[in-house]
Amino acid sequence: MKEIIGDDHPTYEDSVKLTLAEREVHKDNLERLLLENVQLKHRLSCIKDDIEIIDRHISAYKKSRKIFEKPSRCNNGCKKYEDNAVYADEAIHNLTNIEIACDLSDESVDEWGSDLAEEYRQQHIKHMEAEADFLNKYKAKK
Repeated sequence: MKEIIGDDHPTYEDSVKLTLAEREVHKDNLERLLLENVQLKHRLSCIKDDIEIIDRHISAYKKSRKIFEKPSRCNNGCKKYEDNAVYADEAIHNLTNIEIACDLSDESVDEWGSDLAEEYRQQHIKHMEAEADFLNKYKAKK
């Protein structure tokens, strides 16, 4: 263990300055994250609106409804699935899935697969653990 020499301790002023600097960095990050969150919600809302319009358009035409009642398949060398793999029992479900994904309050998406699914789940677990730690500390101080 390293021996602490008097000069290794920051002065009170240095500690205060560091704390203020850390607050500014935290505040800047928080403001950036809040802005990104609003931007994300706006973009998802736009996508959801367009999906609803496309869904109504498809429903208006009898021939297209029949096409979208068939399974959606991966053809012509999809990166994610093998050729002719079924994405959904009915192609219209792909549109419904986009609507569900755009609803940030719908937690069923947490179980879906994607290229980022595992990373998302790990971050979600860390967030939930941090939230639980915070609540435990708060309850202990009551």
